Amino acid sequence: MKRLFLILLVLAAAAGFVLAEGTSEEAAGEYPTKAIQLIVPWPAGGRTDINARMFASVAPKYLGQPMVVVNKAGGASVIGGEYVAKAEPDGYTLMAITPGTNVFPVIFGQAPYDSLDFDAIGQIGSSTMAIASRPDRPFGNVRELISYARSHPGRVTYACVALKAPQLGFLWWADKAGLEFKHVPVGNDAEAVEAALGGHVDIAMTSSVATIISHVKGGNLNALMVFSEKRDANLPDTPTAVELGYDVVASPFTGIAGPKGMPPEVLSKLRSVFRQVMEDKDFITVMTRVGESLDPKFGDDFYAVWKNDKQGYGAIVEKMGLKQ
Repeated sequence: MKRLFLILLVLAAAAGFVLAEGTSEEAAGEYPTKAIQLIVPWPAGGRTDINARMFASVAPKYLGQPMVVVNKAGGASVIGGEYVAKAEPDGYTLMAITPGTNVFPVIFGQAPYDSLDFDAIGQIGSSTMAIASRPDRPFGNVRELISYARSHPGRVTYACVALKAPQLGFLWWADKAGLEFKHVPVGNDAEAVEAALGGHVDIAMTSSVATIISHVKGGNLNALMVFSEKRDANLPDTPTAVELGYDVVASPFTGIAGPKGMPPEVLSKLRSVFRQVMEDKDFITVMTRVGESLDPKFGDDFYAVWKNDKQGYGAIVEKMGLKQ
């Protein structure tokens, strides 16, 4: 009797395991079965928010479930970043990720999450960072700038926001080139450009060429160099840092990510949907209409961008003693 009881107990346990396994596989196969939250770690109305809302308006066509945008702003995107990094990795909490979220842990030793504590789904777009100067400066291109900066160490000034992608990207390049510049902090790209136009600084370092294009075309600024993988279509004659022999690629991005550890089937589904959205005619049309340029990267290729940023920015933060 005791033996029969043990046999029945083992059979029941085995049946339960099979049922549980089947239920898990079935759940993964059915994903998603409810609405998905897309967390925006910045205030409503900004570039990241617009990108997220455009994505969320099209994704349900391929997901079969709603995607709800939720703004969790604060702490330079850290509040939203921590919320997603620590969320259940079930595919129902995603984030519109930007470099701010990834760079924060590089700079702050007590960060509540790591730069790579996310699963990469895909990059929607990126902007081209650039340096520009007035035509009356004693240099008209990067080669001349390098020569002048070497003969005047620490005297050439550059304006950009502090401890974010523009400054870290600039310092990354300056370190590779063996140059020393003087930083003049400003609040945003527009102030950096104004400082250069007014002759208050020698160089403006901006997170997007959009802030300098009109001034370059008008002859008021020279675009010296861009930090993207390839030349920007708006500045076809402006070389990249890589072209000039400096292995520096730094381009602020907007993309979609989730908490690290999502089930492979769920991550695969999300990446497949992301690709479908990037190829969707309605999405392309609406993004073009709001002035956004698409620069899609998928899955592991997007994750590689994060690793590149962490390595490059991390090294310069340590070397320059910028760790907070």
